[in-house]
Amino acid sequence: MSLLIKSRPTIFMALLATLLACLCAQAQGPANVSAESQPVATGLPDSPSSQTTTSDDSWKFDLAPYVYFPGMHGTIGARGRYASIHMSGSDLLSNFNGGFAGFMQARKGRWVIPIDFMWARVATTKGLPLNEFGQDSVRALVSQVIFTPKFGYRVVDKERFKMDALAGIRYWHEGLDLTPRPENITRSQSANWVDGLGGAKFEIYMTEKAWLTVAGDAGAGQANLDYQALGTINFQPKPLLGLFLGWRYLDVNYRPGNGSGFIYDVAQSGPVIGLNMQFGGKPPVPPSASCSASPTEVWAGEPVTANISTQNFNPKHTLTYSWTSSGAKVAGTGTTGNVDTAGLAPGSYTVSGTATDAKEKKNNVASCNTEFTVKTPHPPTASCSASPDTVKAGDPATVTVSASSPDNFPLTYAWSSSAGSINGTGTSASLDTTNAAQGSAITTTATVTDSRGLTATCTANVNILSPPEVVNEVTEVGECKFMDEKRPARVDNTCKAVLDDVALKIQHEPNGKFVIVGFSEDEETIKVKQVGAQRSVNVKYYLVNGEGGNQIDATRLDVRTTGTVKQKGAKIYFVPAGATFTQESEVVDETQVQGQSRTAPAPKKKSKKASADAPADQQ
Repeated sequence: MSLLIKSRPTIFMALLATLLACLCAQAQGPANVSAESQPVATGLPDSPSSQTTTSDDSWKFDLAPYVYFPGMHGTIGARGRYASIHMSGSDLLSNFNGGFAGFMQARKGRWVIPIDFMWARVATTKGLPLNEFGQDSVRALVSQVIFTPKFGYRVVDKERFKMDALAGIRYWHEGLDLTPRPENITRSQSANWVDGLGGAKFEIYMTEKAWLTVAGDAGAGQANLDYQALGTINFQPKPLLGLFLGWRYLDVNYRPGNGSGFIYDVAQSGPVIGLNMQFGGKPPVPPSASCSASPTEVWAGEPVTANISTQNFNPKHTLTYSWTSSGAKVAGTGTTGNVDTAGLAPGSYTVSGTATDAKEKKNNVASCNTEFTVKTPHPPTASCSASPDTVKAGDPATVTVSASSPDNFPLTYAWSSSAGSINGTGTSASLDTTNAAQGSAITTTATVTDSRGLTATCTANVNILSPPEVVNEVTEVGECKFMDEKRPARVDNTCKAVLDDVALKIQHEPNGKFVIVGFSEDEETIKVKQVGAQRSVNVKYYLVNGEGGNQIDATRLDVRTTGTVKQKGAKIYFVPAGATFTQESEVVDETQVQGQSRTAPAPKKKSKKASADAPADQQ
């Protein structure tokens, strides 16, 4: 290919020369140019094998022996003696001393290798001496061998028009024997040279068995100029029997300028006729057909289109088509069949197409099959979830469904619930649990439906919390210590601070009662009776009437005493509604024990017996 690219100017010259030379070959000979009548062919016509598609990659061969009857004119020279010769085609027949010409071509796909060979001996007495005085004429004997191998590529391969781009060489061997008369001294000399060529060949088909060929090449090398043009009409009724005839023009100007005295500057043109035989290639391929279905998978009711394409039928004949199917209805008389799948059960079905060439007697039918599948429908899949899945009665919950269609059909959603109310039309819904029974479970249901009516359901439960259990436990909320030996039942400042906190707790607990239990040790009861009862009464007195101004409802405070605990103090307990105070103690008779006042009178001296029985707040 690089050679072809480098030879673009040469190829253009060949093309131009080809188109012009066929019309005016006789007028193109330069002055003093004469040529031998010799059969030379480069780009002779192909057989009908050239019409076969390039998809056939097998080798094909053409063998074409031919004869060439040109007139020639020009200048030839040997040993420094030059002569001008002019000879017509009829002169060639009387002066031809022998020769052979043939053309061979090998083709594979688009690649082509043409080879042309010619050998001839021609003698003429019509030469005129150019640089010898006293000589009337020159007898010339020309021995010639021309060998032209090329390599090419078919750049255009249409049904009616084809073009080959070619490149190669032309090898020349010329032997001259010049005998001036009346001198009759023969001077002999020969030369060999090679020229590079570029060219093209065009084929225009009128029918399958008749076509026109226009070809040409041009180049140079050791010769100053070397070109030819050719036009033929070709007939090929049988592969082994073909005929071509046409006109050819060939020109070469070889003047080496090396002092050898040899010159060959000759042009020749004339008719060419030959036989063409074809070998190789694949045998005729019987017609065939291929079918396809689109789409190959459908749902029942969706249309299917079947198509048929044919190969190796005569392109000029009109084919007829028919369609059948296993279990389905097919309509159509052309290359397309329309399949009705309405009501078909899931499974595979076959569609058959047949092409027929009614003008052919044999190998005129080709059939093919294709398949399509009616798919098995699958219902949607769904999964439900609730967030949160446990709520208090009256609190909302969101229920979500994750759904898909294995068959990729669009989906719609519907919601229901066993209690409460649910609202939603998409993939999520809101559940209202107002008035739902505590401790119960609400079942929500999502129904997913595809566009064919196939459904799937899923559920999610939302649990309603039960009411909290009330634990009725007695708890200690405060404690005072009574460490004053002289006033063992008096509420001191430390105790007052404790009782102020207790008063706040009592205010924050509107239900239930508070029990104050006063404790005393055995030694104290010996000295002062009811010291424990006095302590509990004094604590109540402070909570109801004390300096803090707490103003606690006295009816919420029970006072008790016990001596079972060896402790100098009083404890306050909260007893919630429904609870029972079970600690061992005695209820204090508040009519016998008075509470500690803010301004208690100064104690009076009494007898020892009276002192032992007096209230503690007076101690």
